[in-house]
Amino acid sequence: MAGAVSPALPPARLRCHLAAAAGSRAGPAMPHFQAWEEFTRAAEKLYLADPMKVRVVLKYRHCDGNLCIKVTDDVACLLYRTDQAQDVKKIEKFHSQLMRLMVAKESRSAAMETD
Repeated sequence: MAGAVSPALPPARLRCHLAAAAGSRAGPAMPHFQAWEEFTRAAEKLYLADPMKVRVVLKYRHCDGNLCIKVTDDVACLLYRTDQAQDVKKIEKFHSQLMRLMVAKESRSAAMETD
């Protein structure tokens, strides 16, 4: 259809609320960890299995106050989400630990055990 006009997107705040109300997206389910210790063990194991393929994503959604950390290697995807302020420091420490490992030249497994 030539000249068709696409509907305007709602404002960002409304889109955020609509997405939260709609629930999860269709597609493969990502393991959502409830326990922080379980998530860190699984993420470390995923990273040490193949360090060159692992990506880490941090995302904060202000409209619902959630901080999310996702670790993936395109085969497995691990997700931890929180809205608790005390968890932010744990996530920040774990994220910086992974970033140090990713840029370190020494043995990655030895460095992970010392922290």
